[in-house]
Amino acid sequence: MKIVRPGDPGYNDDRINSNARFDYRPWAIYYCANARDVKRAIADARANGVGVRIRSGGHQHEGMCSANGVLLIDVSAIRSYQFVGGNPGIAWIGAGAALADVYVELWRRGYYFPGGACGDVHVGGLTQGGGWGFGLRQFGLTCDSLIGAEIVTAGGDIHQIPRPGYPEDQRLLQALRGGGGGNFCVVTQFCFRPHRMTYGYVDVSVTWGDAQLPGDSLDRLLKRWMTVFPRDEDHRLTTFMRLLVAPSGTNDRLLLAGRYLGSILNAQRTLDKLLKGQPPPRVITYTLTPPRPPKRKVALRLDRRERERLREHLGTHPGYQPGPVLSDAAAGALTSTCAGVPFRHKISSAFVRRQVNPNLVPALNAVIRKTTPVLPSNVARQYVSLHCLGGAAFDERLPSAYAFRDRAVLLQYQAWWQAGDTRHDKPCIAWIENFRKTMTPYTDGAFINFVDRDIPLAEYYKDKLPLLVEVKRQWDPGDFFKFEMSIPLQ
Repeated sequence: MKIVRPGDPGYNDDRINSNARFDYRPWAIYYCANARDVKRAIADARANGVGVRIRSGGHQHEGMCSANGVLLIDVSAIRSYQFVGGNPGIAWIGAGAALADVYVELWRRGYYFPGGACGDVHVGGLTQGGGWGFGLRQFGLTCDSLIGAEIVTAGGDIHQIPRPGYPEDQRLLQALRGGGGGNFCVVTQFCFRPHRMTYGYVDVSVTWGDAQLPGDSLDRLLKRWMTVFPRDEDHRLTTFMRLLVAPSGTNDRLLLAGRYLGSILNAQRTLDKLLKGQPPPRVITYTLTPPRPPKRKVALRLDRRERERLREHLGTHPGYQPGPVLSDAAAGALTSTCAGVPFRHKISSAFVRRQVNPNLVPALNAVIRKTTPVLPSNVARQYVSLHCLGGAAFDERLPSAYAFRDRAVLLQYQAWWQAGDTRHDKPCIAWIENFRKTMTPYTDGAFINFVDRDIPLAEYYKDKLPLLVEVKRQWDPGDFFKFEMSIPLQ
């Protein structure tokens, strides 16, 4: 196990997380390679009287996977894959595996993994937060495929759950399905029920500029997407929209992007039906993934070049965040936050209420239109992402801590700016806070994967919070796994 302490070579790089607003100095960083290493890390933390934080990919938007003076348990080196049985069998995946690698590993075995849209995010944080992704309407949230886990408890015990005769294991699994990471134990491996890829899939990208959205056509388009797309009978299509703060006359004011689990022809048919009567887009593209691997007993062998090509192709959906390549893009420009480069940012979220208020879309558009963009646009980006839910996500096939099964749309308010530029901290954070406050008459709740420390904990879990408190009391009665927004003991 590699241990890095202050003063060691690489310490200043190793302590970085994805949000450059937070500059923490842990007491030590333990790069754990397995559950035994985690057990030792917990023992060392107790022996030295320091707290712990748990980091898999470092994408905790509020930086709470680290802190000053703590022992940082880093599980990013636990990237193992084990496939048991067949058709479909089960898949054990290490908590530190990056999604881009997970997609490649499962693709070459003929499986689809319902993970997120950003390939640099790791399995550990995504799964425990719920996991929105482009297979959601067909397969549900990432956590809806979780059937087991390898864990290390606060006392240093290693278990593979669920164990026969231990009903409390099922309650812990329920809490791990959407209850947020770092609350109850250290998860070193996740056991998923994978989904056979009986088809290829198509990534779709549609853009409208201001010239294509005259009058109230933007309002009409957004209203149709919110009310029709989540409830369409073709669950093979999952989409999101991005509404961008930009100068008047911009060519990419609105993006609709997503994935269709099927052929280009069927993707076109479904999208044409859903957009019928809406303003024609400026650009529409369909990108076919590599074909489905042939059925065979062993995984396809890939050389390094093929693996890298697939990793790039399958990893991050084009345009997911924070936006398309810009004409004024330069080194370090805000063209992708899924490439492992830290940026300063502030994120928040809310679920659209079950009955969509007709004033929601005008209020949303008013915030975007009235915001003066930061120029040049490679300095800061502000926008709202609208995530489509529905389909399989409406159903709780396995007990989970996700409290918003009846919701069809999730809003994510986003502001991103350069790592070393503190000038935009206050105005960008204030913009996010005011945006969310403006939308509260039409929304409630929040999504723990898009964590915002300014939102009360109860808003993330609603009626599931008492369950999470009970699980916390049983598995971590001493509150060893404690941080700013951890589940309380009461």
